[in-house]
Amino acid sequence: MGRMVTITVGAPTHPASERLYGVFFEDINHGADGGLNANMVDNYSFDGVYLHHESLRLKGADRWRIEADPLRGWRFDGVTATSCGTEIRGERGRRVATDCPAPPIHRNSRYARIAIGGLHLTECAAHPSIENYGYGGDLRRAGLYAMSIMRDHTYDFTAAVRPVNGKVALHVTVIGADDRPIVDDVRFDVDRFAGEPMRDGWVQVRYALTGLANDYGALHIDVIGEPGATFDLDCVSLMDADSWGAGDPKWRYGRLRRDLVESIAALKPAFVRFPGGCIVEGVTPGNEYRWKDTVGALPARRQQANMWAYKTPDGGMYSQSYQIGFYEYFCLCEDLGAKPLPTLFAGITCQSPYRDPKHVDTDSDWFRDVVVQEYLDLIDFANGDPDESPWAAVRRDMGHPEPFGLDMIGVGNENFGADYVEKFDAISRAVHGKDPHMLCVMSAGLFPFRLPMRRTWNHAHAVAAGQVPGVAAMPGDDDVCGDGRAVREPGFGSPSILVDEHAYHSPEWFIAQAHRFDDYRRDGTGVYFGEYSANGYFAAQPQNYDHASQWRSALAEAAFLTGCERNSDVVKMTSYAPLLSHVTAHGWEQNLIEFNPAHVRPSVNYEAERLFSANYGTCVYDCRIDGDTDDLYVSATGDDGRVHDDDRMRRFVKLVNTGERRIGVTLNVTSRDDDRDTCDMADTSRSLHVETLTADPYARNTLDYTGDGHDCVTRTVRDSTLPEADGPVRMALVLPSYSITLVRLS
Repeated sequence: MGRMVTITVGAPTHPASERLYGVFFEDINHGADGGLNANMVDNYSFDGVYLHHESLRLKGADRWRIEADPLRGWRFDGVTATSCGTEIRGERGRRVATDCPAPPIHRNSRYARIAIGGLHLTECAAHPSIENYGYGGDLRRAGLYAMSIMRDHTYDFTAAVRPVNGKVALHVTVIGADDRPIVDDVRFDVDRFAGEPMRDGWVQVRYALTGLANDYGALHIDVIGEPGATFDLDCVSLMDADSWGAGDPKWRYGRLRRDLVESIAALKPAFVRFPGGCIVEGVTPGNEYRWKDTVGALPARRQQANMWAYKTPDGGMYSQSYQIGFYEYFCLCEDLGAKPLPTLFAGITCQSPYRDPKHVDTDSDWFRDVVVQEYLDLIDFANGDPDESPWAAVRRDMGHPEPFGLDMIGVGNENFGADYVEKFDAISRAVHGKDPHMLCVMSAGLFPFRLPMRRTWNHAHAVAAGQVPGVAAMPGDDDVCGDGRAVREPGFGSPSILVDEHAYHSPEWFIAQAHRFDDYRRDGTGVYFGEYSANGYFAAQPQNYDHASQWRSALAEAAFLTGCERNSDVVKMTSYAPLLSHVTAHGWEQNLIEFNPAHVRPSVNYEAERLFSANYGTCVYDCRIDGDTDDLYVSATGDDGRVHDDDRMRRFVKLVNTGERRIGVTLNVTSRDDDRDTCDMADTSRSLHVETLTADPYARNTLDYTGDGHDCVTRTVRDSTLPEADGPVRMALVLPSYSITLVRLS
């Protein structure tokens, strides 16, 4: 029959952090190109930069090499293609000057010069042609059709072209696996097209194509002309016209895949951390993420090798095109109603095990003029006056004259040690010299244990105590800056410093950590639990697809989140990692949202997270549990009519049963809030919503390369209206084994 427990939700204990639930986006698992990036063309601008990786640690730092392969991802039949530009990436990412027969669109950009003839034409081809298959995952799937087309959808095709020699016409379509068109087609003459002029003879062409079938395909461009006829091609794009940002002037450059954005939006994130993650530091000097390379017009953005390419054979097809850069991340935050948390390079490359970290000298000109200056210029880019700041003018010219309201910034990712502390202080002093209210987030490293985090936390407590001059963020007067910009929400408070803890451990470990933060000091420091997943990594559990994203891991994370809610006076923010994964590009096996070219399938971990993040109040309430509490984890948040101006109180009670026995619960929710003797909950009818998620502990949602996948979670919803009654609300519940239950009372 299970066990019986009485739970009483009583008085408020403290304000709930208004930023507790957010998302962390890193370009891993083809999360950006091939995922969030709406453009389906792989290596769209012939600028591909890749990581060549040798697995043997005996090679030391030589196993990480950056190489340019500007034509990777393209197939040429009956034409010759030559990469042209004024510079190219050399080993270690250095830029090497190259001869160029004619100017590129931008000095940072390369292009392809295409000439008819010189290559054998396959027997099945009527004309010389160019093809791009899209993002198949890695080199093993380079011939896998990966562009998703849907019948009657409109697709925007754009490209930059320039005539060079002779007459050339291009015939553009998308072909399916049987080589038949799956969109309608368009033909135009390169040398006579009266399109949008660019510079140096470049012209941008734009056409709308209509889907004819539901299928995966490849972009196919027939090249029609006499032998020797030549033209230049760059910035090729094919995307669904209904992509996120379409028609909005601020989204005039990179655009986003709508179904992925909508899945993220359903989590109601209060913040977005970007761009990483280990991407921030890179895996070798020259591979660090430089935000200035990611803004401006698309041709101006300097591409970079993706460090997560080491998870795919020979670097695979994984490059960072930066079609989605810092400007687009800020715009996404704005559209989601989320605060931005950009995280920048702190002068130390990735310190994860089996890497070869390099440290920039803190006293060097390069650290001061490049590393530190990136932070200061980013503040100008995000918040500055375009009439006074060149970087704010870049933001304005990209389509966003108003400031983005940046109020926090991450200093490095998973960095640790005495040198990192020194660098954090130097960067923070510079940041606070520019904006004393900017909240700096300090890394505690990658190990989720107290001993390796001790140095960071000791320093953070010293910062909060005022013992480290110039490093603590200053609280604003009434949380408002002099320019009227809110410093931080009242429910978030005004911490002096945030410490970023990460944890990749077993489900059992996460359950045991539900009380982790009960005894953390409340001294002006705050916790940002910036990356977490019950994937078993630090427990040496199998890291493969069959063991990833099982319901037992979602249950454990939910139990842990009840502790974060109860302690949200010190746990200010949390975010799961990784966020996105293409099904053929698993560099990391356990992820929040998986997708294929046509469909999105959230994991069971997402389902648990959404139940928590979408049902969250402004105050935390005391929960008293009487009875056998093994396997039961509870938290309660809510608010009253003063928050919503409707004189109604709301409660969100989360109950997690991690055990194999069901639990009978008598739930009492008191009607007293603060010093009010009565409230609407006590003298009118109440709306009751009870939602339960349950599944076999080893079940997982699945998604293949085609189709929309399978959901393993059973969802039970019961909505009712409780009769009018004085005093506490009482109800009886049964919590099934291995379940998460939400009780929402309003």
